[in-house]
Amino acid sequence: MICVSIVNCNSYSEEDVKEAVYKVCDTSKFPNVKGKKILLKPNILSDAEPSESITTNPQVVRQVIRYCKEKGAAEIYVGDSPGMQGPNFKPVKCGIYAVCEEEGAIWTDFTKDPVVKHLDAVNTKIPVAAITDEADVIIGICKMKNHQLMYITGAVKNFFGTVPNLNKSQQHLKYQSRENFAKMIVNLHETIKPDFSIMDGVVAMEGPGPANGSPRKVGLILGSENDFALDQAQATIMGYDADSIPIISEAKKQKLVPKEINYPVLKPEDLVIKDFVRIPYRKKTQFFSKLILPFFTRFMNKNKSAKPEFDKEKCIHCLKCVNICPGQALTFDKEKKCIVPDYSKCIRCYCCHEMCPVAAIEVKGR
Repeated sequence: MICVSIVNCNSYSEEDVKEAVYKVCDTSKFPNVKGKKILLKPNILSDAEPSESITTNPQVVRQVIRYCKEKGAAEIYVGDSPGMQGPNFKPVKCGIYAVCEEEGAIWTDFTKDPVVKHLDAVNTKIPVAAITDEADVIIGICKMKNHQLMYITGAVKNFFGTVPNLNKSQQHLKYQSRENFAKMIVNLHETIKPDFSIMDGVVAMEGPGPANGSPRKVGLILGSENDFALDQAQATIMGYDADSIPIISEAKKQKLVPKEINYPVLKPEDLVIKDFVRIPYRKKTQFFSKLILPFFTRFMNKNKSAKPEFDKEKCIHCLKCVNICPGQALTFDKEKKCIVPDYSKCIRCYCCHEMCPVAAIEVKGR
């Protein structure tokens, strides 16, 4: 039976995190790592300070490295690729690179010589970090957060970070609806086939995640050999209807979510945070989403009510939003010194919102 271990963790102190991580691993079906090459995949959406709760906390990464070492891992690699990765990126600000150096783990650049994978379910090819083929065991170390497009981001979507750099934004252009994007994410996950995931839920992110929400203390660390079951537990704790989460819904269609799940420590239904600030559900237009031809998608998207809006006063003119926009819907007006959106081109992927370092973009309307 699939196991999801959920344990209390009151702080990011070394003592608290070690106790929680080790308990999660000991009470669930953690893979055999003895003598093996291990890849750890944290969530590093951007190299932000740990206090912002955008990335996996470095103390959680540290304790997972130590646990693997104690269990006899031969080599431990750590890697991720932010949406706009510069040359020779190292996650210094968030503290993960320092942890790698201190613990003897090897930071690996996902952009070097990626391998091309064919995603059968969506009939497309996509570049993926080469080490996903080279590692014997792949372990995710994800973060409990809201997500404007997918409602939540957790264990499954964490592996979208194996797609290097701006190749991720191009997938938004290919798969513009929530449902199609979720299908691609699920297919990518099943192509990589990670062995286990640990979720940092000590301090989660509520509100407009995954980058511009607010830290929310939850006090949990979770783990499972089944990422879909882990995400289902996460959604329940955050107060969502798990069946309404696109990735979970798609996984259930593919029978990837087990019907019976063992919770050896805490149960998610006993941990529901009723006042967690969630992403409002978007209504589906059944007729059009089922029947309209793909080339009408962009026309439909421009009529959706939820759109990114830009705060001129907060904007620092870094142009990250312009550079990452897969639909090329944003330009910078040099005279007015502001971002000018063309909503007829906007595909509502909210990549701009994710990349904004100063919360100058807000998704408004539903």
